[in-house]
Amino acid sequence: MFERILFPTDFSEVSLGALRACVPKLFEMGAKKLFVVHVIEVVPEDPNVLDKIEFETRKKLDELVEELKDTGINVEASLGIGPVTPAIAHEARCPSIEIVDKAACEMVDLIVMPSRGKHARRRMQIGSTARNVVRKSSVPVLVLKYDWNEEKGEIKCLGDCEKMFEKPLIALDLSPCSELVISVTRKFAEKIKKAMLYHVVDYGDIEEIEENTNKAKNALDIYAKKLGVESECIVDAGIAAKEILVKALELNSTMVVMGKVGRGWLKEILLGSTADEVLKEAKAPTLLVPCR
Repeated sequence: MFERILFPTDFSEVSLGALRACVPKLFEMGAKKLFVVHVIEVVPEDPNVLDKIEFETRKKLDELVEELKDTGINVEASLGIGPVTPAIAHEARCPSIEIVDKAACEMVDLIVMPSRGKHARRRMQIGSTARNVVRKSSVPVLVLKYDWNEEKGEIKCLGDCEKMFEKPLIALDLSPCSELVISVTRKFAEKIKKAMLYHVVDYGDIEEIEENTNKAKNALDIYAKKLGVESECIVDAGIAAKEILVKALELNSTMVVMGKVGRGWLKEILLGSTADEVLKEAKAPTLLVPCR
C-alpha cells in the first residue's frame, strides 16, 4: 500500500469531505504518514493583511491536524505561500507548484486530491489545481471524483473509497510506461479482488487490426502475470479515451489506473488527449501514474 500520502486542501466542502471520509480509509489499509498542505493562493501586498490570513489559516490547519490525530492518523500540516499579486501569478508560486514541490520534499509516494475544490457547484469537469498537479507531479496522483447533487444541494462522492482498489480498470498503452503502471498497481495488489487489464487498438490500418489485437492480448497476458492477481485481459479497437470510459462504466470498475506521459511542453499541458479526457470524464477515482 502507499505509505506516505500528501493531501492538498483549500478548506472547501469537497476537500474537507474527502479528507474526513476517504483519506482515513487509506490508513485503515496500511498507509503510514499523511501530509496536509494548504497554499495561500494570492498573497496581499500589505504584510499586516498577510499576517492575519496566515494566522487564521494556520489555526484551521492545526484544528484539522488534531481532528485527524484523534482518528489515529500520523499527520502533519504545512502552509505554502502563493504569488504576491494576481498579475504575476503565472510566473510565481502557484498552488500546484507548491504542492508538487512539497510532495518531492517529503518523498511521498501518492498525492490524493478531489476533482473539484472551491467551485464544486459549478459544472466544471475538473479543478484547475488538480489538473495542474497531475500535469506536473513526479509521483502518482489519485483524483477522487465528486459531483454536485442538485436535488439535495450537496456534494456526492462518485465511488466507494473503502472499495476503490477492488476492481480497477488498468488501461495500458503497451509502451514502457506500462511497466511503471503495473509497478504502482502492485502497491495495492492485496486489495484487488479482480483487475481488468485493458488496451485499445487505435493504430494501424484496418487490415492490421486483428494482428495488432492478438499482439496486444499477448502483451496484456504478460503484464497480468507480473501483476500477480486475478485478472482479465481485454483488447478493443476504437478511440482510446472513449473506449476506456465506456468499459469502466460497463464493468462497474472501482478505479481507473493509467499512465501519464509528458511529451514536450504542449503535450504536457494537454496531458495527452487520452489521459486528459479520461481524467475529466471518468466517474470512478482515477489514478494517474507519471511516466517521464
